[in-house]
Amino acid sequence: MNIMGKLSLASRLSLAFSLISCVVFISIGGLSYQNFREMVYTQQDKALAARIKRMEVFLTDAHTVQILGKYPKLYENMVGHEDSIFIVKDAQHDLIKINPLQVNIPEFNYSNQIQYANNIAKHPSTRFAFQSIQYGQQQYHLIAGQQWAAVNMMLKQYFWKIVLYSGLGILCSSLLGFVVGHYLFRSMRHLIAETNNINVQKLNSRIHVRSNNIEVQQLSHAMNEMLEKIQQDYQKLAQFSEDIAHELRTPLNNLMGQTQIILSQSRPLEELENLLYSHLEEYERLTKMIESMLFIARAEYAEYGLEKQALNVKQLLKTIVDYFDCVIEEHQMSVVFDLSDDLGIVANSALMQRAIANLISNAILHGKEQGVIALQASQSDQHVVIVVKTEGVFIDEKHLPYLFDRFYQVDESRQQKAQTGGLGLAIVSSIMQLHAGSTEVENRFEGVAFKLILPLKN
Repeated sequence: MNIMGKLSLASRLSLAFSLISCVVFISIGGLSYQNFREMVYTQQDKALAARIKRMEVFLTDAHTVQILGKYPKLYENMVGHEDSIFIVKDAQHDLIKINPLQVNIPEFNYSNQIQYANNIAKHPSTRFAFQSIQYGQQQYHLIAGQQWAAVNMMLKQYFWKIVLYSGLGILCSSLLGFVVGHYLFRSMRHLIAETNNINVQKLNSRIHVRSNNIEVQQLSHAMNEMLEKIQQDYQKLAQFSEDIAHELRTPLNNLMGQTQIILSQSRPLEELENLLYSHLEEYERLTKMIESMLFIARAEYAEYGLEKQALNVKQLLKTIVDYFDCVIEEHQMSVVFDLSDDLGIVANSALMQRAIANLISNAILHGKEQGVIALQASQSDQHVVIVVKTEGVFIDEKHLPYLFDRFYQVDESRQQKAQTGGLGLAIVSSIMQLHAGSTEVENRFEGVAFKLILPLKN
């Protein structure tokens, strides 16, 4: 197994092709030899039977029998081979006995049908056919035999020819398999070479392999898609790192600047207390920003365990609005509902409250005094859509695609931050991803509308 693990795919293919060729050639060679041997044996038996049949014809004529008895050499000349055996005998003596090599003749159980037997059970050297016939009052025993020496020599030669040709066939097939495997994996080697040239500085590079091989094309396409995703994620990571540095630098610079000013000369206790309160606010904002970043990271890597339950949308929205009652009254704003009483979703209650609360908080923060926040919910065949609309507020269209990105601020000065550290909408997007949903934002006639889209089968 370790040796196979070190072999290349081309070598494995060549080895497999060689093994298959070996099995095929050996099987075909073995079957060919077996069939040829059976055919030779059958022909030998037919030849022996033909000798007995010819002798039957002679024995029908009494005059011919007398001649064969007086001159047995006549039939011996007719047989003509030293390895041939032929015996005709009656009850008293042998009429014909042709056995040049003096082969031992075993005892046979004769019948009126031609039978076959070998001289010995294992490694026979002679094949016999024998029969008993009767003409008138006289019974004759006929024995025809043939030595296997010539036949075995022919079979042995045939066997070694099959071995030779099979070996040559296996060798040629193995070489052909190696050449074919090397050729087929040529595009794979090009693919590997192009892949090795890609690094962090060349993430925009793509793999271009010209090949008619469908699998190589699919692999190349899949790797290009993977590179596209890696490039996008790397760009997001780089942007995220830059945003983190920017977001942390501002409060840290403020803390350092204020501390340096205080330390430059003696200050009264009240001023020091105010500085500490100011530092505490910055620390709280940094803490919330870090918590938000950790939440997004866990959500994106699916580390947040979801315990879902059936939720009534109207009750969920009213609970969240009640939490913001004081803030809404402070801004002299009002909330209107447009949803049915029985509309429900299956989701994590705490996370959905956080997502909707972030949108409502965002609407309050950026809404107008005495403005209206509209909460709507509707159901289609496949989704439930919850809408938080801030009437009288519009966002430039160029900002809409990026509002759910981390740290993205419509206000270029970045001076006004939400309590989530600029990550409120990014958290909303992550929560929806955890629920296999999505987020959208659009400018309507009344104002900007943020939509939470949840699948019915969640």
